[in-house]
Amino acid sequence: MSTEYRPRRFIAGAVCPKCAEMDKTVMYRVSDTEQVRECVRCGFKETIRDDGAPEEVQTRVNQPRIGEKPLAHEDEVQVVNLLDPKDGRSRRDH
Repeated sequence: MSTEYRPRRFIAGAVCPKCAEMDKTVMYRVSDTEQVRECVRCGFKETIRDDGAPEEVQTRVNQPRIGEKPLAHEDEVQVVNLLDPKDGRSRRDH
């Protein structure tokens, strides 16, 4: 499958991490999973890979304390049903 990549685009308000110049940074894709950030002033170049969603970082907030059981509401998953607002238009009781 051949993918057509867009040309370089300037990133408004971006500051180069090397020379600290604002609005001199461009970004472009080189493949489906790889993009490049480059400074047109100093030549700084950084490759960014899109390998998928990152895993959640383990912190004290999202982990139970040592020896503590998770609370009941932390394990339960509930389905949320969205209501269509058009369904109530024909009602005459309000």
